[in-house]
Amino acid sequence: MKLTIYYNHLKRQGFELLEDIGSGLSGKTRKARQPSLERFVAVKFFDSVFNKNNHELRKKFKREAFILAEVQHPSIPYVLTHGEVVEGNNIVPYTVMEYIDGSNLDEYLHKNGSIDQSQVIGIASQILEALVLVHSKGIIHRDIKPSNIMLSKPGNAYLIDFSIGFAPSGNPNFTRATRTGDHLGSAEYMSPEQNNDMKSVDERSDIYSLGLVLCKLLTGSPSILELDKNERSIPFTLKKVITKACEYKVADRYSNAVEFLRELRVLSATRQSISTSPSHALCNNLKCPSAYWSPNGFYKGANFMEECTDIHCTACGNKLIYQCSCGFPIANTPFCGGCGGELFRIPECEKCGSYLKKADIGKNTSDGCSKCKSVQPLPQQSVWGQQSPKAPTQINIDDDIPF
Repeated sequence: MKLTIYYNHLKRQGFELLEDIGSGLSGKTRKARQPSLERFVAVKFFDSVFNKNNHELRKKFKREAFILAEVQHPSIPYVLTHGEVVEGNNIVPYTVMEYIDGSNLDEYLHKNGSIDQSQVIGIASQILEALVLVHSKGIIHRDIKPSNIMLSKPGNAYLIDFSIGFAPSGNPNFTRATRTGDHLGSAEYMSPEQNNDMKSVDERSDIYSLGLVLCKLLTGSPSILELDKNERSIPFTLKKVITKACEYKVADRYSNAVEFLRELRVLSATRQSISTSPSHALCNNLKCPSAYWSPNGFYKGANFMEECTDIHCTACGNKLIYQCSCGFPIANTPFCGGCGGELFRIPECEKCGSYLKKADIGKNTSDGCSKCKSVQPLPQQSVWGQQSPKAPTQINIDDDIPF
């Protein structure tokens, strides 16, 4: 009876329901055909017999369609439409979205046993590129795990199931629908802070979960301890990247998906397979040869690079900064335009206030810098019969450098 009602309703909307292709906390997902465009779609229903009266979960389910509409990306299934099926006294919400012809990573591992390291990096990179967009919209997924990553037959990766995600952006369709103390999500892949209180997490929680997914793909277990076993033959650089993503303390992890992606990018044999958009970068090394130096050798500002994709400065090897810790992109300024935080400082002599040369940078200049100490006194001028006044100071003027 239920399927007949579903079929007739979707038929009027232009879709022909076919077989079940999955199930989850909310209910069934069914494959359907859209005759008008001769393509397949997926229809996700909120019809779980266990949760159909769960109003909080229903709210999350309906909000997912708005989140998907907000984050259009090649690695996120697009949403076509949403609606409700009336089944007696019961109203069943549904969402029609892109159909992915493939399997989730749990199914793939069960069938194939393991995934090649280069393929793992490729999958992670695609998901991270999706997260760059997702997080830029203020959306946190909160349930990244192998079963929520689809792998199509051509090898493209998709991040699915945003049903417990949230976007505190002010959009009324993105209301949080999460109470303090809620513990939705998958315990194996949940960050420590989400396990404590999922209402107060940020994008670094998703980074933690994705790091454990990579552990699972490489070792068969979502544990960073498995990475160190000799039989795994996992390169030290790859273990280092994953370990940082999975740090227990939030502040010790990658601050955002862009930073995580750039680290993975250097591990890829073919950079073209991981497309990181060129952007503005800053090297804040005070002794960088490519910093802004005056003609007389005084440090006047940091080294900025346009349309950069490198991880480290090619002039000094210092790690480049692409975003402030608040997430605002770098510009040619000493202070962040988003939060006002200091991005770099021009050091000055504590005694005379002058800019410093490379030899003085990092030293205690309370007694003066090399410029102070190079000042020569003017010859004393005496007047007959009077005491000679104190000799004035001879200032070596350095054009654009303040003394």
